[in-house]
Amino acid sequence: MLSLGFLGLSEYASWHITVFCINLVLFVFSRKIVNFLNSGQENSSQLSLFRTLNVTFFLFHGLDWAMLYFDKNYENYFLKMGLSIVLIYSGIIAYSLATLYTKAKFGVKKEVDGKIIYYDSYSSRMVNILFLIVVSIMVLMYVIKIWGFTSLLETTGLFGLSVAFLALTNSIWAPDLYYGMVILNSNMLEDGDVISFSGEEGEHPYIISKVTFIYTILLDVTNNHRIMIRNAKMVDMTINNLSKKASLEGLRHHHTFKIGYPKQQENGEEQYLKFKERVEKMFTYVGEEAIKAKDVLVNDNVPFTWYITETGDYAVEYTLTYHMESLPETRSTKRIREYLLATPRYINEIVLRASYKYNIDLSTPIIYNTKS
Repeated sequence: MLSLGFLGLSEYASWHITVFCINLVLFVFSRKIVNFLNSGQENSSQLSLFRTLNVTFFLFHGLDWAMLYFDKNYENYFLKMGLSIVLIYSGIIAYSLATLYTKAKFGVKKEVDGKIIYYDSYSSRMVNILFLIVVSIMVLMYVIKIWGFTSLLETTGLFGLSVAFLALTNSIWAPDLYYGMVILNSNMLEDGDVISFSGEEGEHPYIISKVTFIYTILLDVTNNHRIMIRNAKMVDMTINNLSKKASLEGLRHHHTFKIGYPKQQENGEEQYLKFKERVEKMFTYVGEEAIKAKDVLVNDNVPFTWYITETGDYAVEYTLTYHMESLPETRSTKRIREYLLATPRYINEIVLRASYKYNIDLSTPIIYNTKS
């Protein structure tokens, strides 16, 4: 089958037509194949890769026929290129089918957006590595045979060739592969988890889309785009996993508000008690309104609390704390954005409304420089 030079004209034509038809079927059903192999995930990049391989094969296929027509001594170089592409294509599909099985057998089962999805685990990734090695060796072996380099296999040996390749490139892929396995084995970071990085300004959450062999793909919740970080760099960062709760109460949020001092009067203590009462009424109102609001995802089983954190020169600083519901299992950046970003903003809006209701000034007093 692989000794193309010994094929007769009729056999050669039959081989051409057969491979062409197989590639045509793969091209037509590429979307369905990719959707099946990557159920519940973003498939646009995989679909583009598959179709690019298909189109490249068609190009080589046409060039091979043209060269054969103009040169009777032509040795089917373009056909060999096309067959090499088909083998790579077949290897990708075979590996994808294998990973589909290992996820279902050894992976983590989750319900995300109402659908059951299987994610990679440490065990499934180990099996996938073995499959990858086997498929890569088989594809490499047949590509070598297609091009007639069988002497390379006889003298060096396929195993020796593979070991030499891995030895020369291990500094590129080995650290990321190792740390990718560390991430999966720790169970602290899993596909679908919502995380943030310490040191970033403001709240900037991300959804872990996928932990691959070399890199981790993140969905930026704030700006709604994708980010790719190498696994070795990922483990060097301080990561906050917002999907892993420390208690059943949920994520705790803090808001600070500076409230101006009331004007001093003769009965200072009575004045302070009235001021304290108004502040407590304001924050109590905030808690009640937040629980009633549909857009605010707070845990209504845990009451709002507030306390004085600083008595500054010009204002008293109060900290309002509350707990939010458990993060939803979703890959939708919109839902996470509504949960993590919209809720705190709505709480601020309720506080502002309550400050007007109870006549409490949240503004910082204006300070004038006066000459003595």
